[in-house]
Amino acid sequence: MSKDIFTSTSNNNNSFFTDNFESLHDWLFPGDSIQLIEEEEGNILNESILPLLEKIDRMQRENQQNKTNDISIPCKEIFFIKNGNNTNNKRGKPLKNKSSKKEIHDNTTFDNLITKIQVHFLTFVIDFCNAALKEEYKYSKDCFKYINNKKKINVKFSYLLSLKKSSIKDLLKMDISTKYKKYENSHNKDLLEKIENSSSNLSELFEMNYLELFSYYYNERKPLKEIVYKNKVINLSKNVKCKSFSYLLEKNKNLRKNLIDTAEREYIKSKSDK
Repeated sequence: MSKDIFTSTSNNNNSFFTDNFESLHDWLFPGDSIQLIEEEEGNILNESILPLLEKIDRMQRENQQNKTNDISIPCKEIFFIKNGNNTNNKRGKPLKNKSSKKEIHDNTTFDNLITKIQVHFLTFVIDFCNAALKEEYKYSKDCFKYINNKKKINVKFSYLLSLKKSSIKDLLKMDISTKYKKYENSHNKDLLEKIENSSSNLSELFEMNYLELFSYYYNERKPLKEIVYKNKVINLSKNVKCKSFSYLLEKNKNLRKNLIDTAEREYIKSKSDK
């Protein structure tokens, strides 16, 4: 907008700018004369409102200092907000939104469910092998020991995949639990080698695939009393420790549906896809 337009506007006593400016001044400096405005009238049109207000404020304060003490002129404090913002921005990495929800990790998550199933099943594997061993050698005191817990709780995808491709013999070659202080880590492996040299029935049985044995263990979620494999009957009811999938469901009633869905998806379906 040109300077001529501003000039013509300032000469109009009824103009919007002049009327409102005087009202603003009256609010800022009640009781004071219009003298300050008249002195600045020649410069108003060339300055923005913010510097003008600052100058009026400064002049008013100087005027107060020159007046006698018996006259008190009220003065309102003026606060100027610059940069269009009155927030205190601190330097450094911004804080995360406290209201953001953390990822919930409870016993219904996949890794916890698969861990429960895998730990329980690998315990069943050893109990099953011992039941088969007793069927073959009724008076033998030899028995397999439970697998090292680190092997049981490993639920990495690559490890799960390797387990599904394993045989019972592969599992028996793993180190035993560290709780067996009197036995070598290779106890199961050593016993397996001895059995392979003396019993073709057990040697053949222990060739069974991981997923195939899991399907026996799952047993349509029913209690399992015996396994018939190639006309060989392995009685599990004699071994009170030998607990199938139904026992895991009974022990975790609140997770029943989650455990069933996980077992069928990861093991039963995997066997049918082979």
